[in-house]
Amino acid sequence: MDSVAPALPPSSDSPDASPLASSPHAWVHTLRQGLQAERAAGTRLVTQIVEAVQQHIDSGELRSGTRLPSVRALAQHLGISTFTVAEAYTELVGRQVVAARRGAGYYVQSQRLARRSTQQELKLPARISDDWLTLNMFAQGRELLAAGCGWLPLSWYAENDFHAALRQATRIAGEHLASYGHPLGYAGLRQQLAKDLAHRMGPISADQIVLTHGVTHALELIIMGLLRPGDAVLVEEPGYWNLHAQLRCHGLRPIGVPRTAQGLDLAELERLALAHQPRAMFVTTVGHNPLSTTLSLNQAHKLLAAAERHDLWVIEDDIFRDLDEPHSPSLAGLDGLHRVIPTGGFSKTIAPAIRVGYIVSPPQVVEALTRVKMACGLTTSEINERAAARVLADPAHRRYQERIRHRLTSARERVVEALDDIGLAPLALPDSGMYLSAGWQGPATDTANARLVAQAAFQEGIALAPGDFFLLEQPHTTWFRFNVAHAEDPRLMAFLKRAVDQFGLGRG
Repeated sequence: MDSVAPALPPSSDSPDASPLASSPHAWVHTLRQGLQAERAAGTRLVTQIVEAVQQHIDSGELRSGTRLPSVRALAQHLGISTFTVAEAYTELVGRQVVAARRGAGYYVQSQRLARRSTQQELKLPARISDDWLTLNMFAQGRELLAAGCGWLPLSWYAENDFHAALRQATRIAGEHLASYGHPLGYAGLRQQLAKDLAHRMGPISADQIVLTHGVTHALELIIMGLLRPGDAVLVEEPGYWNLHAQLRCHGLRPIGVPRTAQGLDLAELERLALAHQPRAMFVTTVGHNPLSTTLSLNQAHKLLAAAERHDLWVIEDDIFRDLDEPHSPSLAGLDGLHRVIPTGGFSKTIAPAIRVGYIVSPPQVVEALTRVKMACGLTTSEINERAAARVLADPAHRRYQERIRHRLTSARERVVEALDDIGLAPLALPDSGMYLSAGWQGPATDTANARLVAQAAFQEGIALAPGDFFLLEQPHTTWFRFNVAHAEDPRLMAFLKRAVDQFGLGRG
């Protein structure tokens, strides 16, 4: 690169050219020189940009109301990817030091207004609870450093061009807008899914696929269509916290089967099946939540054999499969859709707001699931389903998924090392996916446990997910589920270091 930076080009975000965009500025040139100096040291570019902008704001060089260069202009000036700049700006917005104004660009935020906004909007609870996780993390996650959340950074989703697909989907003929659509969902997406899923499940008819408002809705239809109040069901422990709540809402009895770094405890599964005579088991074969591990092929075969012996429905939550390697074990593929009912969706790879999922159903239960779907909410959104179909049909989407998998792998390795330096050990080394569960050694106590640490973190604008959220009985724990795509933030690591001394963790 040249030693002297060129002037930034006019910003394309607004008709009025920003002063920053029309002439050289010391802070931008300082940032560029810093990037050149630190690249050799391996410091993450996003972190460098965030810290440099924060430093210039703190020093007063960037004052409240100052407009920053557009994403494209700053990326060109620094010679880096627009995605890197977008992610840095998103993080600065999350810190409330920069404000994003729709159609006008990014501006330095007034800290007085930011403090007032934080006090007014976050509404700090007296304690971190299950209700808080369910009702508030999703709504407030964009206001917080969401280190325990269930979505990727916003800038990562921007790479799949979902917005273009959504614009195309809204141009459907008027007769489609004037109808509710097919009870099973948009035929084009079901046909696309039948073709894609046949590679691991064998021949599938589009009429075996029921489209839903995401995987949670898919699980709801299965619970209501196949199970009855009072039924015992097996779940993984630790496991998906919202599934536990769903099951209890319907009067079912969830019974935990331990899942560890070695996989499912199949001996305990056998004992529990004999003792409780469950009707079903809910399992995540690939990218388990919260451990991000994948069942071995040997375990998958043994689980199916146990399901056959005890006449269990096996509900396979496949939401994380696209974040794993394409040839990971599939219970539905091994079973041939005899007693396995797989569910899936696109919130992890296309966009969280798309709210499109699916059930691949054995032929004998399609009618029951469709009847529940129509009774409880009628049809699903054909516009969203058409948008999902367009994204899946685009060859670029597979390349996008490969990039996401690569970025998650790299982030996971860095987070494991960073947490290890602080004294947090992983419960299991993840095979794939976005999560890492890790914590301090030693017992939890009433004065030193993950939930207390999470409460202290929330006071500093950091949302953690304590390990007890993922357990049925919720005993005190000393571990957390981290989202590796969000967990590299220096604020998180600095807080965790302080928590060691504040709570005396890791000394048992």
